[in-house]
Amino acid sequence: MSTWNKTFTIAGFDLEIISTAGDPASYLPPRMQDFVSSGLADTTGPAGLDIDFTIALTYDDTAQADPLKLFFPSKFKLSRREDREGRLTFVGVNGRERILGWITSERDRGEMGLPRLEGPWRIEQEEEVVGEAVQALIGACLQCRLLASGGTLLHAAGVVLEDQGYAFVGHTRAGKTTLVQDFPESAILGDDLVAVREIDEEPLLFGTPWPGREGGTVSPGSAPLQAIFNLHRELPPGLEEMTPPQAVAELSANAPRLGYEGEEGELLAAFSRMAKSIPIYRLSIKLGDDVLSWLRKFSA
Repeated sequence: MSTWNKTFTIAGFDLEIISTAGDPASYLPPRMQDFVSSGLADTTGPAGLDIDFTIALTYDDTAQADPLKLFFPSKFKLSRREDREGRLTFVGVNGRERILGWITSERDRGEMGLPRLEGPWRIEQEEEVVGEAVQALIGACLQCRLLASGGTLLHAAGVVLEDQGYAFVGHTRAGKTTLVQDFPESAILGDDLVAVREIDEEPLLFGTPWPGREGGTVSPGSAPLQAIFNLHRELPPGLEEMTPPQAVAELSANAPRLGYEGEEGELLAAFSRMAKSIPIYRLSIKLGDDVLSWLRKFSA
């Protein structure tokens, strides 16, 4: 079986994916193709790029024997294990824990064993659970790299207005996808999951390849982050700037969790830096309000 190789750029990081289990393209995040690094062929190594992290998807006999039993249900976490020399193990949870892969302590490489990705599959559910595991590993690797750089993923919609970035943070039904519908597609970085990190001491907002459940818009672009808005539709309409402790607590509540020891401290450190460098607000707007016009007035 030949080796598949491709490099992507997400949140300013160059991510190399190598597969000896077959072509994983259809198992990657929904809009991963939009994040392919320019100038790279599908089956050749990186063209002079400094790779920030590598994900190796390797063929594994155990995974081939019964992928549904190994990967189902699609609940995953990271765990520290003494016998892994500080590595974070990628674990499937189904009453008992099953070690599916790992991420190095340097957070520059992840690996997971898989069945043959080019089938044939015995039942449709096998293919589904393998795809969910691959996406979960990619998300965990990205979040680990972000946290190591003082950034994080956010459950938020991200937009760009006049070359400035704005994030609207909220839970699953807070209205993020509805909110960005007011904006032209070219202005949307993401409608559900975005990334924030500092580069040269400037906080930047990035799109990621994971759209919302409705299959919304994402972009590989970025913009300087000017403000974060925590959405609260249940409050009376209005805007209130939050104190740093309030902002850190609320942002932490809407951050993805990987589950390993030490993660909370890394998240709190990232959000504390954000609260010191950019304004963070509590925002309540009605469903269907013209958010684009409101943001234009705000930015002015």
